[in-house]
Amino acid sequence: MLMPLLAALAPLAAPYAWYPAIPVPKTILEVPFAGDVEEGMVLESAAGLAARAALAGRSRTLVWERTGNDGYERWYAGYCRDHRPERIAVPLDELVARLRDLRIVRGYALYRADTTTRPLHEAGPMDVSANVATSLAGKLAAIVVSERLEARFRALGLPCLFDARGLTEEKCLARYGRVLSRRGMGLADPKTRNARSLMIALDMAVVSGQGAAYEQALARCEPDTPVLGWGCGTEDGITIPSSRWGLFQTATNWCHNLTVLASEAIAGSGLVSRRPPARRVPNPPSDARHYVCLTITDGDNIQWLMGNFVGGTEGRYYYANPRRGAVPFTWGLPVPGLALLSPRTLGEVLETATRRDDFVMYSGGGYFYPDLYGAARPEARALELHAERLRGYCDRTGIRILAFNFQDWDSEAAQHACRVFAQHIPGLLGILAFQYYPYSAGEGRILWVDGPNGDRVPVVSCRYTVWAETGRPRDSTPAAIAAELNQLPVEEGGTFSWVLVHAWSYFRHSPGSNDPKAEEPGPSPDVADPALQRGYDPALWTVERLAPHVVPVGAEELLLRIRARGE
Repeated sequence: MLMPLLAALAPLAAPYAWYPAIPVPKTILEVPFAGDVEEGMVLESAAGLAARAALAGRSRTLVWERTGNDGYERWYAGYCRDHRPERIAVPLDELVARLRDLRIVRGYALYRADTTTRPLHEAGPMDVSANVATSLAGKLAAIVVSERLEARFRALGLPCLFDARGLTEEKCLARYGRVLSRRGMGLADPKTRNARSLMIALDMAVVSGQGAAYEQALARCEPDTPVLGWGCGTEDGITIPSSRWGLFQTATNWCHNLTVLASEAIAGSGLVSRRPPARRVPNPPSDARHYVCLTITDGDNIQWLMGNFVGGTEGRYYYANPRRGAVPFTWGLPVPGLALLSPRTLGEVLETATRRDDFVMYSGGGYFYPDLYGAARPEARALELHAERLRGYCDRTGIRILAFNFQDWDSEAAQHACRVFAQHIPGLLGILAFQYYPYSAGEGRILWVDGPNGDRVPVVSCRYTVWAETGRPRDSTPAAIAAELNQLPVEEGGTFSWVLVHAWSYFRHSPGSNDPKAEEPGPSPDVADPALQRGYDPALWTVERLAPHVVPVGAEELLLRIRARGE
């Protein structure tokens, strides 16, 4: 059980917490899954108001939504077993009525549902009133209600406390920004409802991620604070501005039940891996081998780790793959985010690791570009703050390898960022570096930066990517990447390659073919075809095609061997 481990670690100092700790509840109101987005807005806002009241010491009641996801159900069962809350099953309307009677809900904020044809999380015309209503819900003690549902919740005796229709995000910030938190912000597509509960509990300003409101919301926040959810626009279009202002993305836009799972945040920060400390690997200068580390990561994608990484409909592609442990392999984890928002997820991943599973801490606690972090206000030292705060998570988990996504991986700004992390995290084994576009821009080059006490820390760039049909020369099928690795010359002291396995690329299993293109999925693949796989299985197909002198290793062994060889 997780609880004895957490209790045993209680005397240890907790790492820095980017979020205030929500008290463990005495009562949990359990509601059915809300498949209707507008009902989901009501549910999320009610859950957020309950958590906000708990933070203020006015209540010990939280809300749990039954999602049906096997991971969430496991963690909730363990949570209830360890904390023994009273559990009461209620429909949505009764949930609202109970919270009304507890004076947690005092009314509703009215919004107009965004009915544009714009695809989810893409930029374009939209009605942002749902975001305005979410921003003000906490201060008003108001659930967020659409025009369609207004009569239903007015029938419960709730008054309209605020009409958000027609109010822009910019005007909301200008008029009401002074009462909203500066310790983070929310990003949300007005068409989605997930993660709004925690945004409301923490009184965050919520914007869509496009237009002047996004820059204004970022600029008003304290440096090195989180952005919950995910916005509208391109990935780099969202992440470059937040990086420049010294905030990090969390990719929590499909998360459920954060207010309950995060109530173990302080205890969860004490999670440690049971992995042994870094070992020394002998590496004689005449070693004529090529050491290859294959890694899957989708960065600080917390919603994926909580959803389809460990279970759900796609867990078989990733950490729930029944063949996991067949070869040395490395997984990128958003460690601080999970430790604070869903510590049971992190605990499960670390506790169920095989001896061949290795881990790197992706991006050091959130998705940001280190070479841009805090550039808009250098006096705030956002990068130094983040590195200082990250050290506790490295100490607690035993994970002393960082992986970063850079805009320009070998620029002076990137090398400066690597030096900052090396200086602030004693014992850092190394940094794995890839570039936003293309991942393999470094072509396997290794740079070195100064750590404390004369230590030299390697920065290893991505050499190849197992990625389907990009048209880029260093992205290809498992067969093609294996052939490239087999043909590389072996240098004195060993050759080293870090290879990223794209988490979302499907490949066709073709074990009897030597055609490097046989594994391409085709222009319109039928993902129901069992011959199509992604994630861990294509990584295994790569390993199966390696020559005898090409040896798969975990990230820890790769970096120890690089250190043994030296510069």
